[in-house]
Amino acid sequence: MEGEEHHRRTITTASFLWLLFLYITTTSMVQGRWPEEKQRLNVGIRLFPACISADMKLADKRTPNGNLRIRVLHKQDLSLAGLVADKLKELDRIGGYPLHIDIVSLTSIKQYKNQQIAALFITLPGTQSGLFDNWVTNRHTMVLSPFAGDAMRGAAGLHISDHILPIVNMTQAKRGAISFKPFFLRIAKTYHE
Repeated sequence: MEGEEHHRRTITTASFLWLLFLYITTTSMVQGRWPEEKQRLNVGIRLFPACISADMKLADKRTPNGNLRIRVLHKQDLSLAGLVADKLKELDRIGGYPLHIDIVSLTSIKQYKNQQIAALFITLPGTQSGLFDNWVTNRHTMVLSPFAGDAMRGAAGLHISDHILPIVNMTQAKRGAISFKPFFLRIAKTYHE
């Protein structure tokens, strides 16, 4: 019986990912007049739940009260980070777990190093590789960035060609003991250093 429930959830999740992919692809085409960074950020917000729920150890990343702590990281644009946080709060849950979302500046992120954080969402392009190394490798935290080139530096992100797909830096994920569900890896682009 438990196996049937797991199989049903896997099929439901795979169906959700496929519908999400179709929605993202068509939405991004309609909004093609946005500057690239804003468009990437918009698509990244929509892809975020699929990436997080694909983490096989997601249940282990909950806070003691059962929430997934998500940090929205900004450098100087607090208003943009606020918009991203508001959109993520609309999700309410990911993988069945309630979300606890906070906005954090790049200069203050170090003070959270002893907290259980399920994911960091990057709202600024050009983030230093050291941040990805520290949080992914040392803290086993998924870092998601929709900006070009960040997957090569260690984040999970977007691969844009004729389709928009999630991309995962598998080398960095392995270093950080982050493993992804097989159905996610079948649709995601992978990068190996």
